[in-house]
Amino acid sequence: MKRQNQITFGLLLGAALTTVGIIGATAGSLAWYAYSRSTKFSFIGTSVAKSALLNVGIVDDAGTPALSDEFIARYNLEREEYDGHSIVFTHATDGLDYHVISEYLFNSGYASSLLFPLTTQARVISDQSQLYLFESPVYGSTTLSTEADIQHYVQIPLAFRMDDGNGGSLHDIDVWLTDVSVKASGEKIDQALRVFVENSQRKFLMKPAEKTVLSGSTKVGGVLDLDGDGTYDYNLGNGKELYYGQYSGTLTHAADEYGIDKEHAPYDNVNDVEDERQSTFYSKHAEHAKVADLTNVTPFVAEYETFASVKPSINANGDYYEGATGKKITTTNSTDGVGYVTFTIYIEGWDHVVVDRAANYSFNLGLKFEVNK
Repeated sequence: MKRQNQITFGLLLGAALTTVGIIGATAGSLAWYAYSRSTKFSFIGTSVAKSALLNVGIVDDAGTPALSDEFIARYNLEREEYDGHSIVFTHATDGLDYHVISEYLFNSGYASSLLFPLTTQARVISDQSQLYLFESPVYGSTTLSTEADIQHYVQIPLAFRMDDGNGGSLHDIDVWLTDVSVKASGEKIDQALRVFVENSQRKFLMKPAEKTVLSGSTKVGGVLDLDGDGTYDYNLGNGKELYYGQYSGTLTHAADEYGIDKEHAPYDNVNDVEDERQSTFYSKHAEHAKVADLTNVTPFVAEYETFASVKPSINANGDYYEGATGKKITTTNSTDGVGYVTFTIYIEGWDHVVVDRAANYSFNLGLKFEVNK
């Protein structure tokens, strides 16, 4: 059985303009089918602007807290109770140290240093259902049935509040995502990064690396070379090529075997990839396979927002608002002045950049939050 590949990352936050950052490096092979070799892991520092009294915290509601009293004291944090939630806050204008993030993720069972390519189901932008993540498809099994291990992705519940200067918090303050920095050292691995944002008002899936178009989609179905033998997978019993994931329409197959050996067979771009180099998504048909006829097959897609659509509009007074673009990340409530949002961060394995040659390249993600002052 092939072991999954992994991506190294670090997570750090600051507050007021609040910045969230991820940095990491792919290691070993990146394709779904590939063997994972050792990884290296390192963090970078964080910086905090000084122009606002914005606090950021982690909602730590577990029966056994992920952040112990001793740990909280060591990092000069404060545990406070708000509306039934236990929140570990930084002091105003202090960043949320990367050690704190890592400690929370590790003790909560989520990925604290490694991201694994996962896969999603079909989804439309207007979908307000919860995001479901699945483990990478396995050679020979065309349906997705194994729920993703939480150790393979990041999920962190954050809380924001604005200090009113008198020991209280300001109510009805909108928090906006105003800038995104996404960089990769090569092979565009940053294009596979996805962030699912969930608050009391809405849920949406975002591709942070995209800053021009307002939306996009990822095909979540296709004929693949998961065993890495240089040909698309097929059923060894009946010879029919395998179609992984979700699709609509009628899938049929050629009556006869393909009949051309791998050495002489041409590549066939059945998945419409841009990079026509050998990969999971771009391969040849096997000599003894009955080729899938995709004429009447349409792969399902997982639609996503982009930073271009999430970035707020700005009015004549310089204030952020939801206009042609813009989505509030959260709003501090009218009860205790706290706004809640949960971020789920993962690598989309169906993205065509998730291939072997992206191995050992690094990526980083920075998210900046602001409020109207």
